Amino acid sequence: MEHTQMPDEHGKWWQVAASPVKLRYLNHYAIGRTALDLGTGAGHYARTLMEREFQVIGLDLQPYKNQGFPCVQARLNAIPFAHPFDTVLAFDVLEHEADEIGALRELRRATGRRLLLSVPNADDRLLIPYNLTYKHHIDKTHQREYQEEELRRKLEQAGFHILHINKEGPVSPAFLAEFIPVKLLRGPVRLALKGLHRLHILYNPQLLADLYVVAEPG
Repeated sequence: MEHTQMPDEHGKWWQVAASPVKLRYLNHYAIGRTALDLGTGAGHYARTLMEREFQVIGLDLQPYKNQGFPCVQARLNAIPFAHPFDTVLAFDVLEHEADEIGALRELRRATGRRLLLSVPNADDRLLIPYNLTYKHHIDKTHQREYQEEELRRKLEQAGFHILHINKEGPVSPAFLAEFIPVKLLRGPVRLALKGLHRLHILYNPQLLADLYVVAEPG
């Protein structure tokens, strides 16, 4: 949860801009009238739900002031609310919590109708032969990352019924331009690679960096 706090002047890109993938999940799958946003950070997704007339509470290790909605300081394995919420958002938080069992138990207790969750994909088998991996593997705050079937099993054991698990977040090959020795050529090569990626000419559906889950109490 550490990396989702409100950005300062050195904020990272994921802190200052909402993810189109996460917004799509909110628009398609958030239900009810109450929501809990775990690791709320800059508050993008909480405010998106507020625009849909949800009553939203945020939770973060370092909550930012004046979010426009209530936000409390707490860990994922100790959610300080007795009542469940219609929709619970757990984007990019479970992998940071050392007490995974406690966190899953609390997620189940807090989820009244729908859980929207994302975690980093651990399956980099297609990248390893090329001495490559997903960038999130170097994040020192990650306690773990997840294989798809492992995540499904752990959520089901915690008492969730999985509606679906999807891989999202395609890996762009544009970074390969950095290996071009002639610096002036890197820009054009990068643009060409991005274009081929958008056209799905350079694309592999297995090279997706995150796992997204839509689940309901079982």
